[in-house]
Parts: sequence; structure tokens; C-alpha cells
Amino acid sequence: MPQWAFWIILSVIFGFVEIISPTFFFFWFAIGALVSGVVSLFIESFTLNLAIFIIVSLLLWISTRKIVSRWYKNSSPNKLYLDTLEGREGVIRAIDNEGKMIVNIKGDQWRAYSEDDSQELNVGDKIKVTKKSGNIIYVKKIDKGE
Repeated sequence: MPQWAFWIILSVIFGFVEIISPTFFFFWFAIGALVSGVVSLFIESFTLNLAIFIIVSLLLWISTRKIVSRWYKNSSPNKLYLDTLEGREGVIRAIDNEGKMIVNIKGDQWRAYSEDDSQELNVGDKIKVTKKSGNIIYVKKIDKGE
């Protein structure tokens, strides 16, 4: 395998790892490998290309570390749709013998349990989401006055 192909493949691997990782770390190694791949077209020395890879990657990482950390610090975590359900209202569509319900909230169906087992819940009752645990939501019946 030609040396340039090794560096390009390594760059693609680092790029893929960057895509699936939650950090902004491997991108600079992908760029360093890409630079080494281009340089290896003109210079055959693996040792020199390895040194170029290490130097370029580290310089890029060090020079952008503060910028990236500020960017991550100022960004808020993305909320999942499930996180926005608390306080929303819906309707019970089905209840099984174990008390597990299927509720309809804004056109979506969710698996739900009653927050308060003393409440009698029936199909068609209006409910309000009180909390979530994992991908399960807990609901309470909305009184007519609410």
C-alpha cells in the first residue's frame, strides 16, 4: 500500500471517530493525517511524515483548545422531546390490567403509569404529565376544575 494511501485512510478513520464521538478532539488528528498524506506524495520518509502528523495535529489541537472549550461551555445541552413533555396534557387511549397506559400527547403515543395509584383512571380521561423516568412518563388525572 502506498504511504499516501495509509495517511488518507487514517484521516478518514479519525474523521469517522470524530463524527461518532461527542467531543471535538479527533478532527485535528484527521487534518494532521491528511496533511501527512499530501506531504507523503512528495517525501517518502515515513518517520518524517509521522513527525509532520504529530506536529500538525498537536499544534492544531493546542491552538484551538481554548476556542473549542469556550464554545462547549456556552452551548446548552440539547433537550430531547421527552424532556419537554412534563406539564403537557393528553388523553388516555388504552389501559392494561397492570395499570400501564397508552396516552396520546400532541398526536404522539407514550407509555405511561399513574403517578397516584389511588386515582381511578379510565380510557378517555384527560391527563397531565407530572414527571418522567427514562422513557416512561407518569401522569395524573386532570380534575374538571383544572
